[in-house]
Amino acid sequence: MAPAPPEDRRPSLRHVRAAQLRARARRGAIGKVILGMVFLMGALAYARAPDRHSRQSLLWMTGLLVMSTTYMAIGVRVLSRILRRGPRLWVAAAAVWGFLSTVLVGFLLRG
Repeated sequence: MAPAPPEDRRPSLRHVRAAQLRARARRGAIGKVILGMVFLMGALAYARAPDRHSRQSLLWMTGLLVMSTTYMAIGVRVLSRILRRGPRLWVAAAAVWGFLSTVLVGFLLRG
């Protein structure tokens, strides 16, 4: 059995709790990113449907793209805050995600 670390080397309860909260936030952010991907897959499925040009399908695709971009933005924002990298980088990442997903769905609608 390993000896216990000296008292000054042990993490305090405050540090342990902070690490637990960061891990919980990280798991939540990863869940939001996954939800964003699932919503994008739903929009892509509507874009490949036989009645993809109907008004109702276009409305659903638009809603799914907005939800995908929103969840991706929330997830990337939390991850960037946890990692303390690029405090404004998440805005660019969310904008690029929204733009590329819209271009992809538009491409599938034309084909």
